[in-house]
Amino acid sequence: MKVFSTKLKILFFPIYYLIHNNLFFGLIHKYIIRVFNYKNFRFELQNLKLPLGYYSSFLWKTYELNDRVIIEKNLTKKNKCIIIGGGIGFIATLTYHITKNKILVFEINKEILNNLKKNLKINKSKFKIYNSNLTLRKNYNKKYYFDTNNFLTNSIFRNTKKKIKFNNLFYKKIKKFENFNTLIIDGEGIEKHYVENIKKLKSIKHLIFEFHSDILNENKKKKIFNILSKQNFYLKDKFINSFYFVKIN
Repeated sequence: MKVFSTKLKILFFPIYYLIHNNLFFGLIHKYIIRVFNYKNFRFELQNLKLPLGYYSSFLWKTYELNDRVIIEKNLTKKNKCIIIGGGIGFIATLTYHITKNKILVFEINKEILNNLKKNLKINKSKFKIYNSNLTLRKNYNKKYYFDTNNFLTNSIFRNTKKKIKFNNLFYKKIKKFENFNTLIIDGEGIEKHYVENIKKLKSIKHLIFEFHSDILNENKKKKIFNILSKQNFYLKDKFINSFYFVKIN
């Protein structure tokens, strides 16, 4: 499935990045507008480690554009969602209001946790937040993520000088986990862990993830897609670097 032709990519991406990460527009948003408004939703941006240019994405509504397009196009009331990487609560809020089903949200970064909770409450979402990393293996050995000056790029896999410890939570310890049928992942490389262990999650029929090519190379991407194919997941939709797979029973 091709979303962009080569010609469209040449035209679209330079314009996208020009407005998505722009110091001038970032300055306007951070110090004048200050909040992120999208449709009828409002998101506070308190105590975020975020370079000035990135605030431009809130002004032009390009923040999480790839995931937003996939979610708004494909989710329905049939989806009961688990969200990996809560962030400011934008994708979580959209997910709840599209599906009308309570969501589970996992966020390992304590610094943004209060802002995340506040935004979900402001936007009247029904949710449960875990300040933990959801694991599909009991012996998952990652315990630290690497902190940067941009909370969007914090990752278990991008090495920096500052490491922060987090808690792992094995999925079988979560009550009624099997009631959820959709997994939405924006975890800066951890998509690989979930795909490699997806066969354990019998209830998951819908999988949305952002693929991080700076962490996972093209060969690893092919392996991930091959695993999904063997588990009867087919690619239903994609936008930029976000993918939506559906399981065929």
